[in-house]
Amino acid sequence: MPLSLNSRILVVAGIVLVVFLGAASYGIDRSFRDTTLAAVHERLKAQVYMLLGLANFDTPKAPPIPVALPDPLLSMTDSGHYAQIFDGDGKVVWRSRSMLGFAVRAPPQNPPGEFVFEDTVSSTDERLFCTSYDVEWETRGKATPRRYTLQACEGRAAYELQVRSFLRSLWLWFSILTLLLLATQTAILRWGLRPLREVAIELRAIEAGRQNAITGEYPRELRSLTRNLNALIAARDTHVQRYRNALGDLAHSLKTPLAVLRSTLEAGRVDGETVRALTEQVAQIDDTVRYQLQRAATVGRNAFAPPVAVAPVIERIAGSLRKVYHARELEIETEVDATARFFGDQGDLMEVVGNLADNACKWARSRIVIRAHPLALRPGQRRHALEIAVDDDGPGMPAHLVQQALKRGGRLDEAAEGHGIGLSVVRDLVETGYGGLLSIESSATGLQVRAVFEFD
Repeated sequence: MPLSLNSRILVVAGIVLVVFLGAASYGIDRSFRDTTLAAVHERLKAQVYMLLGLANFDTPKAPPIPVALPDPLLSMTDSGHYAQIFDGDGKVVWRSRSMLGFAVRAPPQNPPGEFVFEDTVSSTDERLFCTSYDVEWETRGKATPRRYTLQACEGRAAYELQVRSFLRSLWLWFSILTLLLLATQTAILRWGLRPLREVAIELRAIEAGRQNAITGEYPRELRSLTRNLNALIAARDTHVQRYRNALGDLAHSLKTPLAVLRSTLEAGRVDGETVRALTEQVAQIDDTVRYQLQRAATVGRNAFAPPVAVAPVIERIAGSLRKVYHARELEIETEVDATARFFGDQGDLMEVVGNLADNACKWARSRIVIRAHPLALRPGQRRHALEIAVDDDGPGMPAHLVQQALKRGGRLDEAAEGHGIGLSVVRDLVETGYGGLLSIESSATGLQVRAVFEFD
């Protein structure tokens, strides 16, 4: 089973943290070792300089180094600090009291004036760091200078103890730091992912029927998600309500035709007038069923719908209408912004434009114009609203019919001829399906029907 988002992030963050701190501790360890070893080098060089300053090789019978030394560790047995001087033949000329009971081999000769650092082992198998320095000493009465090698040594035990102590302290604090960072990351992740958990809680509440939409305030990164989820929920509810309304309207619209059919059949008369009456009622039932099914099947606003270019659709409809009304020689013009886009089902766009343009053609005297252009974005909008207007130069529509045509909940039998079923479909689709507005403006020069689609 896949890990939760919180667990996945914690596991990856923990691995990265351990690797990073491990690499950091290795680097710090190497740096500490190098620094400590450099300190050993400096101490040994300082001891060599001290011996060089105290040395006296001019008087053969006098000790080359005074008995009392500035560094008391060189006078203490097993102190871990040792020093000795060799002559040019590798014989010991002097050694510190701390070397009582063991010896250190003579280093190889090197060019005078150069410090040589090496690891070596004493006669008692003690591992040592040693620094040697070769000098040429000009003695009074001697034609040639004599060669001496000064050597200072220090046991590795102190160095290794210091390194181990540092490593224990380093790993202890790094372990504590790792645990603290993991705990901090866990708290941060729980706080950061809390909005996602709250969205999940709200979705479960919607599933249980306790609320109808996501209502919480969420960070900017989640607003698009919650907005689209609300749009899907609203679209679902709208479709369900549309089907319910369609069924209710269908039942209401069929009452009168069915009553006429029933009374006619119960009368038992079947003549020409009766046949015409039955035919009219059957046709009306057929129109009602088609209209209600068509209205219920409209797709409506879709938050994830790809944009549909408006210009090609309108040009296709205009071309079809020119052929249909060719005998009337109607002038059908289009004025469509090339950037206009419809975010919904293309069939809905064709339904609206086709019905409005067809109604206009029925009533126009000589000319209709189909216009479409995007509206300016309002604050909070992501998609431009779309306005479609159809103008005709017909007789217009009486004011009382305009209000009747635009009244919400109007039934099929309430629509005026020529602006009936098609206009009702358009009204429901624009206002219910897309949350827009359908308006009609009638004047002495004709009629304009304007549809505004909202996509957010």
